[in-house]
Amino acid sequence: MTERSSEPDGDLQAHLRFAFLTELYHPHIGGQEVFFQELAEAMVRRGHAVDVYCIGHEPSLAAEETVNGVRVHRYPSDGGYQKPLIPALRRSWSQITRYSAHIRKVAETGGHDFYLLNQWPLMHVLALPGRVRPRSAVHWCEVRESALFRVLQARLPKMVGSNFAVSTAVAETIAAQSGRPFAVLPSGIEVARYRSAERAQRSGALYLGRLFEHKNLPLLVDAFAIAAAKGLPGELVIAGDGPARAEIEAHVARSPIADRVRMPGSVSEEQKIDLMSRAAVLGMPSKREGFPRVITEAMASGLPIVTARFPENGAKEVVAQYGSGVVCDTTPDAFAEALLATQTDWDEYSKAGLAGAQSLDWSGIAADLERRAGEVVGHGR
Repeated sequence: MTERSSEPDGDLQAHLRFAFLTELYHPHIGGQEVFFQELAEAMVRRGHAVDVYCIGHEPSLAAEETVNGVRVHRYPSDGGYQKPLIPALRRSWSQITRYSAHIRKVAETGGHDFYLLNQWPLMHVLALPGRVRPRSAVHWCEVRESALFRVLQARLPKMVGSNFAVSTAVAETIAAQSGRPFAVLPSGIEVARYRSAERAQRSGALYLGRLFEHKNLPLLVDAFAIAAAKGLPGELVIAGDGPARAEIEAHVARSPIADRVRMPGSVSEEQKIDLMSRAAVLGMPSKREGFPRVITEAMASGLPIVTARFPENGAKEVVAQYGSGVVCDTTPDAFAEALLATQTDWDEYSKAGLAGAQSLDWSGIAADLERRAGEVVGHGR
């Protein structure tokens, strides 16, 4: 079953010592990296101490440093984590093993009140000493459907004291597989940083994010071409960078609307906020997502969202939950019709997104973690 987050209890706001255990961290770029960085900094602002233990993805990074009040520990720190000898593995399992052994030593010192683990790299959950398991929680960012991952999703939640998920859909799925209760700890933002503009000041479609194969950008390009032929105005902006960039550029070059597609590459935070305030719809064609941060950012910008019903695309449940856009079938024609549909009911989707974003501010999410950790630590003393 799932537990919905509730208001924080001010009686439990003692200063706590948190250990965040995550495979990668800032300055590496990714959804979970941003989640753990901004949550850690929000906890520091609330008066708590936070140590982050991660793998050093670049050897030039310091093994230890303090960033915005968060103490960051990188081990192993010799790089190579994302460049294994066998590329099909995608990650260096020797480094995962070393990292997990290091995590066990850290936890054995007993220097922290509460341990929050990223879902990845999985093995570190097994490394936790038994005596700290009641004071630990895994944050599940996505659901995988393969047989191996279904087994892990059924068993690993039973090895920790509590479990969080990035969305209600992820929580319900893994709770059903594991038989364990879940709370929702979503990916937040600082809502006040974003701005919304009226429909008359907007046009075109936008994608914001990394350019990977599973992001499925050709679907968005093809759908935009169909929607443009049916009268959708403006341009398609694909902002971001990544290993699939060349393939996407080639696909755009073959499209009949190539002259209406712009790919500016990576953008600054201010440029991103500006793009979301000027676009008329956000396209999320990914085959695999948890709770993408860009959805929350779009909601705070009053920007309707279109995403597709791929089995491992958690974005579809988020959009449906908040009523902030359209969830459609996975064909270009269906996606194109969804892009057009958001323009028909634009005000409705925009208002729903703006309302939903208020519950996703980091201040409330950090207070929720504080309350839940305080309850666990209090019961353990």
